[in-house]
Amino acid sequence: RIGDTSLTHRELSRAGLAVSGATVSPTGRLGAGAGVRAVRAPGASWRAEPLDRLWAMPVAEQIARALASDLDVPKAQDTGLAGDTGDTSDGSTQPTAQDGRDGRDGRDLLFLDVTLIGTVREAAGECLLADCDGLTVRLAAAHDDPALPDRENLRLLALLAHGRGPGTRLRVVARLTPAPLPRAVLLAASHPTDPDTHVDLGLDRLRRADLPAEPTAGTSVGAGDARPAPTVQPATASDEAPVHLLRRRVHQAASGGRRVLAFPGSKESEAARLRRYGLGTAGALLTALHATAAERARDPFGRLLPADTGRFATAWLGAAVYTEEVDRALCAAAWGASSPGLDSR
Repeated sequence: RIGDTSLTHRELSRAGLAVSGATVSPTGRLGAGAGVRAVRAPGASWRAEPLDRLWAMPVAEQIARALASDLDVPKAQDTGLAGDTGDTSDGSTQPTAQDGRDGRDGRDLLFLDVTLIGTVREAAGECLLADCDGLTVRLAAAHDDPALPDRENLRLLALLAHGRGPGTRLRVVARLTPAPLPRAVLLAASHPTDPDTHVDLGLDRLRRADLPAEPTAGTSVGAGDARPAPTVQPATASDEAPVHLLRRRVHQAASGGRRVLAFPGSKESEAARLRRYGLGTAGALLTALHATAAERARDPFGRLLPADTGRFATAWLGAAVYTEEVDRALCAAAWGASSPGLDSR
């Protein structure tokens, strides 16, 4: 509710508000004080200004912005998503970030034009495969809660890639998931049969009637409509850098404490495997993590002294930062974008 006007989240995703006297918090939230006035206004189509410019930004630049948002570096603030404007040398206005604004406020959103080409099954469920500027992107459901329609909507969209209009073009909003393969979680998509409207996949439920009609046996596809499906080359475990070996130990220490890593196990083989893949630093960090977890000194009488938690904390922090940076670098390479890195702060 703002002023004398109230809208549900579903209504606000399609309608607009004309607001006067509003205040904005450092995180971009609109204030609803006594002096705020608001009335309903028509919503804007994704294919009309000013929203259309969000999809005009090259994908590589969007990925660099999203990765920079985790580090809160200046590149994350140059997005055009905040709604603030500043004067430029040519007299036009450009979006700028307010001082103190959280750089991650919507900066990890991706605005993509994709072509559905298939599905792939993962441990967490089925993902859509889509071609985006020559990249094969995996689009996963944002939530697995059965009370939410995300998973069911994804299943219906998968029908578009299997018989009901293969090669369907969709305009989508997704959130980047740092991974060695181009991957994002799907938040919203243009309607399969009405490109001027969109579906919020966590709020709206698609029906089979919303999909294009299935082609009949005698229906032929015109030469101008036929599109060759991009070649999908699923990555195998041997193609991916085994950074998960170090990441898993970092997570185990965070949930179970230092003693979990002090137990005997396959730590030598895991470190050796990391080195075989050229990840010598990861192997050294894993070795140091296990060594500091199991390290216990004794006093002159043979009694165990308290563990040096400072050394273990330093080793754990180094491993955690390393895995995040490697994940970010692998993600940027998969999308063909530049990685911001810690030196961009």
